[in-house]
Amino acid sequence: METQTIRVPQWAFYGDTELELPLPASWEVITRPMPGADLPPLSDGAIRQALAEPIGTPPLRELARGKRQVAIIFDDIARPTPVSRLWPFVVDELHAAGITDDRIRFIVALGTHSAHSRADFVRKLGEEALRRFPVYNHNCYHRCSHVGYTSNRTPVEINDEVLSCDLRIGIGSVLPHPSMGFGGGPKIILPGVSSYKTIHAHHAGLVPRLFLSGQGHTLVPGYTESPAWKDIAEAAGLARLDFLVNSLLNQSRGVVGLVAGHYVKAWRQGVAQARRIYATEPVVGANVIVSNGYGKGNESMIAAFARNMGYGAPPEGADVVGIANCPNGTVVHYLQGDFGDATWSDRLRVPRNPPPGIRRVMIYNRYPEMSSQRFFGETPHEDFLCDWEEVLSRLVSRHPGDARVAVYPDLTMQYLVVPESEIGASDPE
Repeated sequence: METQTIRVPQWAFYGDTELELPLPASWEVITRPMPGADLPPLSDGAIRQALAEPIGTPPLRELARGKRQVAIIFDDIARPTPVSRLWPFVVDELHAAGITDDRIRFIVALGTHSAHSRADFVRKLGEEALRRFPVYNHNCYHRCSHVGYTSNRTPVEINDEVLSCDLRIGIGSVLPHPSMGFGGGPKIILPGVSSYKTIHAHHAGLVPRLFLSGQGHTLVPGYTESPAWKDIAEAAGLARLDFLVNSLLNQSRGVVGLVAGHYVKAWRQGVAQARRIYATEPVVGANVIVSNGYGKGNESMIAAFARNMGYGAPPEGADVVGIANCPNGTVVHYLQGDFGDATWSDRLRVPRNPPPGIRRVMIYNRYPEMSSQRFFGETPHEDFLCDWEEVLSRLVSRHPGDARVAVYPDLTMQYLVVPESEIGASDPE
């Protein structure tokens, strides 16, 4: 069989290479990157300007003046933010306010993800950060203190190290998110540095309750602001998050946009940029959809399989190939992970069905994990395969003639545009 080769990015933080995969030469292949895929990265001067002209707050150097201790909270390795590119500019602003290195610490916003190793911290921050500053894991089970309740009665408990500081800065990215519309912003606090009790109350309590009552929880990236997001924003206010730094990324995880300032006002301006950078028109009528997970490679189930996005009205009997090719494996997630036959997370789980027209979802991963299958959902509509030849054999047998193939290089950062009329309730994340 004559073949053609498709190429998609892989291994964020682990070499950032390309995955090459063969498809039949006779098939029509349409690769649909996000609009901002090739935008040039910001210069140092542009990053400094964004910090000097924040949205909704005074400049960071003014906020920092007279402060004693600073917590820089950054998103974890399950998110594509190149924090190593951003933190030096934040620290420069602190230095301008008279804050010395010994009064600064970094805390990774793990939520209920597993702790990071030193190697993980180096991948996110670079060696220099670990030589100059203490870098801590957030522990959602220990030393978190109550700071109040949201209007939805979510109890808000925050990491004590964060609370011990009188200046709190968050670094992350504005990215599509299946239950919040867009991530970034106040999510650096909830779930980022909140207790398990708080995260469970929100994700396993409020979110399913909103879904079951039909109050706007749709699991469609790109649509804001849901009641669940507003709950998170209130939690960030109770935690007194002082300053936000959120990047916008191209397909190579280069920083192509930056918003700084108030955790809601700046985030909203970031969302406006995100819609221009990430919103992708789906390929209409594809028989085969290749949905790659790169930026959030070890949590690619968040968006890579886009269950209620419609995939551009595929014909009945279409197949999805979700690529979850990540050498560090599926993220350990204590709220919704798989820990054995007798042990399971306590979050509400409901059956998941493929979008209209989709016959099966094949999840391809060169690094097979039995436990990841249940993390992804383990439904009768999914197959987990680690041999591309087997994937290709199944696709050819189901589509023996010509096929129209849509390739999305990274559906963890780009998102497919769905007409407002087609948005409906779906399963909780």
